[in-house]
Amino acid sequence: MTMPHPFCCDPGRRLSLPEHRALEIASKKRTLQFAADPDGELAEARQAAARLQGAFAGLDAALGAPLPGLDAMAVWGKYLGLPKDRPTDKVMAEIYRALRIVAAALGHESGRIEVRDGLVKAAAVVERTALTLRISLAGMALLESAVVYGLEAASSPYPEAYVEAMLLRYWADITGEIHWFYDEDQRLYQFRDRLCLNRHLRFDCDLPKYGETGGLIRFQLGERYGDAGRYPLDLFAVVDERLHIIPAEALTDAALAREQLPRWRARIPDGLTLPARFRARFGREILVPGLPMI
Repeated sequence: MTMPHPFCCDPGRRLSLPEHRALEIASKKRTLQFAADPDGELAEARQAAARLQGAFAGLDAALGAPLPGLDAMAVWGKYLGLPKDRPTDKVMAEIYRALRIVAAALGHESGRIEVRDGLVKAAAVVERTALTLRISLAGMALLESAVVYGLEAASSPYPEAYVEAMLLRYWADITGEIHWFYDEDQRLYQFRDRLCLNRHLRFDCDLPKYGETGGLIRFQLGERYGDAGRYPLDLFAVVDERLHIIPAEALTDAALAREQLPRWRARIPDGLTLPARFRARFGREILVPGLPMI
């Protein structure tokens, strides 16, 4: 089995590598040819499942009193009692529900992890209920990433509306990677994702220029940066002496209705001061024309 690059074993390295997910444009009978590596595929699937088991334990603790042993039936009861009023609550509850099957596959006596045709199957039979999840490795990575994002976002300055939009995009991508799901309710819930936020890349833009006319706050983005598809901006804009974090996907022709402004108000105590860790994201020097760049 090929050994991974040593840098890949360092969880502290924050690399930015391409994300690969399969997209089937049309149904077809033929498939590409692949070399056989059953041991390697299974080992990778088990490693991914173990990471998800850790993410599940962290999420369980964040969603109330941790369940001892994470018994699958106790988890189901906890899932049914989780708050589901806000979209963020609903998404995190569904992630919790999907991760329950992975945890049961690893922890229950009937559990098993298998790989077939490039998909990971996590399954267990618990109290006469067949729990089954068939998902791609990319989907497993998305599940883990969504948990990390959701837990970290709870204490971040990003507005609730922004976190909601990001989690809805994660969930839409996760469900696209799930090829079979079965538990007591038999189906996973899906939600309307109005903004379709670009979760892969965000450009931080501080103190953008703007003007206000006719109830609209119109940002001066220019022709180049006004395309949210090419430049998914997050505008860190101070309006009415309050900081707002507004994703470009929320704008129409570079404008936002003033009545929508409160949705994007940053969650910070004094309304203006970002945490110190954000300084590195906006670091720059003011260049003086005519002087050399040393």
